[in-house]
Amino acid sequence: MTEKPDGGPVASELRPASSEALEGRIRGLQHALGQLLDNARRLTYGEHQRAVRLHRQLQEQTATARRESRSLVDAKTAEALSEAEPKARLLADRLAPGLAAVPPNDARWRSRQLVGAGVPAYVRVGELDAGTPVVAPLLRTNGWKVTGDRNETARRLLQSIALRLVAAAEPFRLRVDAFDPKLTGMMGLLGHLTTKYPQLVPRATHTAEQLHTVLSGLVDVSSLRASRQAQLGHERFEDLLKETGQVTDPYRVVILFDYPFGIDTLAQRDLLRLAATAGRRGICFLVHYDASTAAELDVDSKQLLELLDPVAIVNDRVEVAQLPPARLDPPFDASVAAGICDVIAEQAEIAVLPTIDFERTLPDRLTWWRPVKDEIGTVIGYDDRTPALVRLRSGNPALPHVLVGGAVGQGKSNLLLVMIHGLAARYSPADLEMYLLDFKHGVEFSALGPGPDRPHWLPQIRVLGVHSDRAFGLAVLRHLSDELARRSEVFKSHGNVADIAELAPGPDRPPRILVVLDEFQVLLEDDDELADEAAKLLERLVRLGRAYGVHVVLATQTIEGVKRLSTRRDSIFGQVPYRIALKTTPADSQAILRSGNTAAAELQFRGEAVLNANFGSPDDNQHVLVSFADKRVLDSLREELWTRAGDAAHPPRVFHLAEPARLTDTATAVQPELGRPWTGLPIAVTEEPVAVEVRPEPGAGVLVLGDGPADALGVLTGLAVSTAAGAVEPPRFVFVDGTNSAPAVAEGKDTLVRVLRELGCEVETVDKHDDIAPRLFALRDTMRNGQAGGTYLLGFGFHGVPRMQVHAEGYFESPANALQEIVRDGPAQGLITYGWWNRLHVCTEQLGYGRGNVATHMFLRHPQDGVRAVAGPLVRWASEPHRALLWDGLHPEAQVVVPFAALRADEVERAVELLRR
Repeated sequence: MTEKPDGGPVASELRPASSEALEGRIRGLQHALGQLLDNARRLTYGEHQRAVRLHRQLQEQTATARRESRSLVDAKTAEALSEAEPKARLLADRLAPGLAAVPPNDARWRSRQLVGAGVPAYVRVGELDAGTPVVAPLLRTNGWKVTGDRNETARRLLQSIALRLVAAAEPFRLRVDAFDPKLTGMMGLLGHLTTKYPQLVPRATHTAEQLHTVLSGLVDVSSLRASRQAQLGHERFEDLLKETGQVTDPYRVVILFDYPFGIDTLAQRDLLRLAATAGRRGICFLVHYDASTAAELDVDSKQLLELLDPVAIVNDRVEVAQLPPARLDPPFDASVAAGICDVIAEQAEIAVLPTIDFERTLPDRLTWWRPVKDEIGTVIGYDDRTPALVRLRSGNPALPHVLVGGAVGQGKSNLLLVMIHGLAARYSPADLEMYLLDFKHGVEFSALGPGPDRPHWLPQIRVLGVHSDRAFGLAVLRHLSDELARRSEVFKSHGNVADIAELAPGPDRPPRILVVLDEFQVLLEDDDELADEAAKLLERLVRLGRAYGVHVVLATQTIEGVKRLSTRRDSIFGQVPYRIALKTTPADSQAILRSGNTAAAELQFRGEAVLNANFGSPDDNQHVLVSFADKRVLDSLREELWTRAGDAAHPPRVFHLAEPARLTDTATAVQPELGRPWTGLPIAVTEEPVAVEVRPEPGAGVLVLGDGPADALGVLTGLAVSTAAGAVEPPRFVFVDGTNSAPAVAEGKDTLVRVLRELGCEVETVDKHDDIAPRLFALRDTMRNGQAGGTYLLGFGFHGVPRMQVHAEGYFESPANALQEIVRDGPAQGLITYGWWNRLHVCTEQLGYGRGNVATHMFLRHPQDGVRAVAGPLVRWASEPHRALLWDGLHPEAQVVVPFAALRADEVERAVELLRR
């Protein structure tokens, strides 16, 4: 159809042939186009299928390549790890020695071989999945801030680290303090160690007040370490340790659980002060931070946490900066921890410090015995490289006296010996005298005097109380009080001199006196007259002794509870500026040093001491290691000084508690006198024995009364031997033994007879009971005939002679009648009796009511009523071994005497030599 010229449609008029041809052509084209489309479809499908096949082949090849690559990488990784793991373990063992890097379930925790391997700078926090340990730096840092998704895991990590540190460190080289305000009890894992050695792991604190005490002590420790490091030019604490090797301060680790719970502003202030320099001072903080806990007002927890290295625990993984995340270790088994704590305690029991030889504290021999100027002083040890000096002087400033204290076994006796011998090497006997008294019944001072196998002694010693009792201590204080009065007169004669330092050296200047009273509190501990007088004399001595050159060393284990000191504490200790405290309890540390000064309780080892020259002020504490006084070295020094002293080395007055006097010692210093036999030694400083007047006149003789054959024989020995040695012509002795030759005193009796004969005396012994009565009758007849002059009857145990009051066979009287006449009438004829009876009433029965008119009685262990019957109703006599009470009727009071011991067989030669001089 087409359009007309005017726009209207018209019918197309085509011939049929032409239309068919056109349609055929169109159909041909459509068919060709369809074929073309089919071919294109077939081609596209084939290409797609080929692409699919190629893609699948590529995927398969890629997967194969990946599998091969992963296997290769895994193999290489495994190979690298297998090579690196031993190196990592070795590095961990080196950085964290001993048990610091060992996992909790390892068998090595049940062994003692790795305990105390060394203080670890690093510590294990866990391990990688492959089992490689992960160790992190700790002790040379300020510490860690530990956070956890669960508080239990954070606490467990700190608990494990505490056990590792203590187990790895050498004993006393590390201490762990813990603050547990929520009472979790985490430190109970180390409870066995806390019980046995709380100085290693003290009981955890729970209150702010308790924490204040710990932190206050740490502030003092940090300050002292800073001063020492600056003095020696060291930046860090470990450098100080490396150089000196003798620093005894431990590394200090402080664990805070659940911070900031329980922390007040005062604790926070000290924590910030300490944490800022903790790593340089050997102090380390392990702080478990609980973000859910609100801090108190004015406590900014961030201030402390910013000073610490962060450690985080998430899903039992420990994350430490610059280290791969580690799997947190499981908790320790309680039995394993208890066992290892027991091993640590065993090692602590035997731990010792490096010692300083005593000879190192002595000056060059060329400087020994230089004249005293204004002080005497010695070195007792070292503070690192610095000698620790004790300088005793009267002024500028006044440092006259010393108080020494320490618990049992902490080296007090060693310190005293170091001080005594150090002074003896520096000052001659002409410039220094020593009075040494030991009230604790020890033996430390015994070697300082002469002995049977040791002829030498320390020549400066004037008085040596090896086993001093209270009575002898009081006697020494009385003597020293009299010495102050004597020196006062000397000072006045030199123009009212006020201080011994003002006197020029020379024979007119008295020597300095060193008085050492070991366990001096024994003098004051009883509530009696003796204690009261001793306290007054001691107070006077420390108050006035400074100017007169008398220096007192008061040594004690404890002075708590001594009643006499409670009222005179300030008046006595207020004159004692020097304080030396060895390891002891906090209470005794304050008693010795000063209230609030507990530094001695922080000491770890025997031989460590706090030296303070300012009345115990904490700011003036000096931490010293006392030198070790080897016995052989000291003995060699004493012999050398004794040889150097020559004739100036006079034997000291030696006193032993509960021991008899030695006759040879007395004979060394004193010669017997005619008519003044020795009964024993007085409890006094004097070396003169107690003598009694025995003249050939009525009333002469000595009656010895009381139990104790050994003491009785000693008394008779002293009387007989001194009588023989003092006589112009050797007397004759008749020895009547009423004990029937008791074996217990056989040696002493035989030795007495030998010594008397060696001195030229005729000695007759009568030791059979049946022979005694006839001999007494014969002796009485000799006396009646005037032929008994120069004779002494030694009656040893008259109470043991049977039938003394019964008429003897062939006589119309008893042996007691003859004995009574001998004792009463013999002295006028030159026959004098020294006799022993075990009781006063037995003596009275044999000698009659007047006991032969003999005035001198010596009581041994005897009931008090018998003593009072003779010496008066006011006499108090507490019978003690090797003590006697002498009553002669001439003095207003009875006198306590130390009887001589019976002579031994090996003393005969020396006794005879001394007595014949």
